[in-house]
Amino acid sequence: EDLPEFNISLLVNLLRQENGRDLCVIRIPPEMKYVEYFVIVGGMSTRHLQALAQFTLKVFKHLKKDVQSHVCLEGKDTDDWMCIDFGNIVVHFMLQETREAYELEKLWTLRSHDDQLSQFVPETLPLDFTFGLQKTE
Repeated sequence: EDLPEFNISLLVNLLRQENGRDLCVIRIPPEMKYVEYFVIVGGMSTRHLQALAQFTLKVFKHLKKDVQSHVCLEGKDTDDWMCIDFGNIVVHFMLQETREAYELEKLWTLRSHDDQLSQFVPETLPLDFTFGLQKTE
């Protein structure tokens, strides 16, 4: 069977479908040699957060079943934050208070928003996705 590729579009759709809150996707410049995308998504409760992370991991493993992919899951024993490193995408699942305390968005977007998001076409992005991007008519 032909499975779809696990990529940023699939991930965003998956997180939306599972009611992830305040989704933020940051494209990391290649010269930083870290990951392609840094994603932050909120959960409504500890249970929702954990279900969101576990489901995302399950879908990833299902789609990558032929590939030996090393995935790192952190925060399994915490109740307000989990992080999954998918190799080229890192996803932080956080409760709102934790997210406000750490302000990861600010840490990663202190650089110019324009060079991070210029490769995205604003019309293709939902409102909460166009972080710092000016929509031109």
